[in-house]
Amino acid sequence: MDLDEWVTGSNQCFFLNLYRPSSNGKSTQVFDDSFNPSFTYAVIDEEEKIVGYKNPRIELDFRANDLKPKLKIQFDEKLELKDVAEITQVDLSPELFRNHLPEPTTDDDNATSEDWKPPGECMNKFTVDGKQYEIWKAPLIDEYAQRIWKNMSILVLLFIEGATTEGLDDEETLDRWSLHLLYEVTPLAKASTTPYTLAGFSTSYRSWIFPTFEIMRAIKQLPSPPPEDNRESLKYSPPRLTQDPETFLFNESLNRLETPSRERISQFLILPPYQGQSLGARLYDVIFEDLVKKPFIFEIPVEDPSEAFDAMRDYSDIVYLRKLPAFQALSVASSLSPESLRKDSPIPRNQILGNGADLEKLRLETKIVYRQFYRMVELHLLSTIPSSNRNRARITRKAKSSNENDRKYYFWRLALKHRIYGQNADALDQMEVSEKVQKLEDAVDSQQEEYEERLEGLEKRDSFAAGEGSSAGARPKIKRKRAVVDEEEDDWEDMDDASVASSKRMRA
Repeated sequence: MDLDEWVTGSNQCFFLNLYRPSSNGKSTQVFDDSFNPSFTYAVIDEEEKIVGYKNPRIELDFRANDLKPKLKIQFDEKLELKDVAEITQVDLSPELFRNHLPEPTTDDDNATSEDWKPPGECMNKFTVDGKQYEIWKAPLIDEYAQRIWKNMSILVLLFIEGATTEGLDDEETLDRWSLHLLYEVTPLAKASTTPYTLAGFSTSYRSWIFPTFEIMRAIKQLPSPPPEDNRESLKYSPPRLTQDPETFLFNESLNRLETPSRERISQFLILPPYQGQSLGARLYDVIFEDLVKKPFIFEIPVEDPSEAFDAMRDYSDIVYLRKLPAFQALSVASSLSPESLRKDSPIPRNQILGNGADLEKLRLETKIVYRQFYRMVELHLLSTIPSSNRNRARITRKAKSSNENDRKYYFWRLALKHRIYGQNADALDQMEVSEKVQKLEDAVDSQQEEYEERLEGLEKRDSFAAGEGSSAGARPKIKRKRAVVDEEEDDWEDMDDASVASSKRMRA
């Protein structure tokens, strides 16, 4: 028997859309064309195939405002293959989605009324190409926010590779999760229902960190140490706690959500019909701006970012950093002392990139994680070197070049090599010297190429903002994987530096 007509890719026969109730009691789809998921291995089958069904079709529509799901499954014919060895046949029925969709519930009276509003608070309003948008934030401990999350959590599995929703239903940590919702709110013509239409969302998780002296000083809960020659000039008196004389309990209350913390941006998704319009950057910017202003937040990491997210984030972070005078003033050193250039001397990375500035102090003020911040420093400083000088052929004389910009480019590459080597030392040290040198040079070239693309993208975005170009031209190019040695292991930005450095993955 030829089974080809009984085998269908589960991504291709799976159709998603949003729907909106109408006055006649029926519902209408928001988008003319439904869209397909990127991944179905976590929901349907690991091989992303449906076997034993002819012309299967899965339709999963979500109500536009609160994402209440509506599932429809159909097929022309079924062939029983469960007893056939080496063939996995899924039961194509609503039971297949039982662990990924909530149980049906009765709607509230105002579930789709014109005055319906999302849970939480409105963080931002803006307009893009004549369409109106709002960004809302709600703690996941909010009952209505939980309901929306449970309705749409399957989208995380369908569009984010390797994603999981575990931990977001733990009652003990729910108050540490926040849900950010991006809605299109363009008024509807002759409609009696809410205009709120979900365009994207993100979650973030606040984790407590041990309050070391460095962290407490960074979040301004301890004064900075005095200069070496004036240690006695600054004395710190910790705040005094008071007690109730009868119960002996402390009068001061401690909010555990406002203790030293990292807030990690976790699941992040813009629905396909809304992609390519810089809406993801808008959502990220609002989340980052909200968190960076909170004094108790030490860092803002991202959980295992994809390459597309990395590109979007780079554009947002560099724009944010270039607004800071201390960052704008950074420059590449054009000369180093002879002692620093000796082969047995450590590479003076901070001297090259900081050129007298305290880079770590600036990083702590921006609350950007270590690797991302120094990538942005490298990106910005590359832009200060004329493009005609960014060529390996020009730096054969290295630090002895007579051209100042050639020396800057040589030093810039030296600093970049130092960072990449430090992050991949374990893997590189297992190679022969010649292979190690080539791998490192290739990684530096690849990173520079990516930076060049980012700079080109920034110019196009600036032109578009000034009305001189098209939005399509500003989309990032995703050409390469940064992994050079191995890409099997996860990359967690809020791991200790030693743990990241010991990973076998070659990261640039």
